[in-house]
Amino acid sequence: MAAVSMSRRTVALIAAVVLAALGTLVLISYVNGLEDDALKGQETLNVFVAKDTIVAGVSGDTASGQGLITGTQVPAKFVPEGAITSLQEIAGKIAAVDIFQDEIIVGARFVAPGSAIGGGLPIPAGKQAVSIQVGAPAGVNGFIQPGNQVSLIVNFDRKFVDRAGQSVDSRLDGPFAHYLLQNVDVLAVGTRVVAAATQANGETTAADTACCILTLSVSPGQAEQLVWAINNTQPYFTLLPKDAPAVRVPGRTATNLFN
Repeated sequence: MAAVSMSRRTVALIAAVVLAALGTLVLISYVNGLEDDALKGQETLNVFVAKDTIVAGVSGDTASGQGLITGTQVPAKFVPEGAITSLQEIAGKIAAVDIFQDEIIVGARFVAPGSAIGGGLPIPAGKQAVSIQVGAPAGVNGFIQPGNQVSLIVNFDRKFVDRAGQSVDSRLDGPFAHYLLQNVDVLAVGTRVVAAATQANGETTAADTACCILTLSVSPGQAEQLVWAINNTQPYFTLLPKDAPAVRVPGRTATNLFN
């Protein structure tokens, strides 16, 4: 009897697995049918999308060779302007910004390595071009483009002392975040991939770190402020809408953070 009972349980288990598999196939077929129905009667276009995130600085050839780009069909009304129709359009170029998973590949996202703007930088009279390197979060995650305006917030530990080096008022000391520069013109945006440092055992890690190179148009005084801030504080840039006015804010410490 025990053997019969065991056999019945085995048969029931197999039947449950088979039914689950059939259910999955039916569901997949149903979903595919919905997708087919959604595309019926609509003009579709062949486009290329990112199968996974393509980090800024990766070439189109590398992304394609590593299987990071795939072709698909989407309704024409959803295709953004400039979407590539051939991988040859990005051959020999590098991603200017991070391209995220399932994003339709637009030609403007890829640029020629080391390409210049119109053969040179459009530096206004009385200004200077300064290039700085910032990480992705501090550089607005790669959304800054030539022609934009940005503002710079610096974060550092502030301490007030007198000429003898004695603390003036410890209540004023501590972390401080404040706008240093506002409405700065962006002349160029370059990207590069910095290889991870060699480890003690002589091996290198596979991961690369994407960095953003911003070239800004600043006055001589602002150039000094910018260089000092980059080397002595934690800088963060903000991206401004067109014709945004400069703002007047007090800066933030622990005492007025929520004011």
